[in-house]
Amino acid sequence: MTISPAIIGIAEIVLNVRDLSRMRQFYQEVLGFKLLSQACYESGPEPDPHGEPTIAFLTIQQVDTPLGRHGHPQLLALIDFQRHVFVKGRFDGHDPRRSTLNHVAFEIPPESYEAEKERLETLGITPRAVVFPAMTARALFFDDPEQNVLELICHDPSIR
Repeated sequence: MTISPAIIGIAEIVLNVRDLSRMRQFYQEVLGFKLLSQACYESGPEPDPHGEPTIAFLTIQQVDTPLGRHGHPQLLALIDFQRHVFVKGRFDGHDPRRSTLNHVAFEIPPESYEAEKERLETLGITPRAVVFPAMTARALFFDDPEQNVLELICHDPSIR
């Protein structure tokens, strides 16, 4: 018997892009998405306050969910895959030569986080735990069989 995950919505869609500025402008002008934040992570895991952005978060829709009520609306994230560096040089997401999809994030209730982690581990999946202090959220990242990156994310008020 398979136990269903406690997904309550899509938290974000992440695209790898070649021209961040152009893509950001397109989504803002054509679809009306508002810029939530952007940052430069070209040289490591800490943002460079003076660098040209390598990632931009655009608000698709405000949502009445635990994440939404605490600063994490439904998002479209755009990543300049040629310049953006992740922690320890790991780049999560598809090979950008094959697809612009980076990953899909699903929101789960905060109280389900540990149970979801255990459920994934029971299924033989080792999720990568990540904390997002700016959004008071934590997440579990893992790959599907074709190396699509999936994320289960929840609001966590203990993170500051």
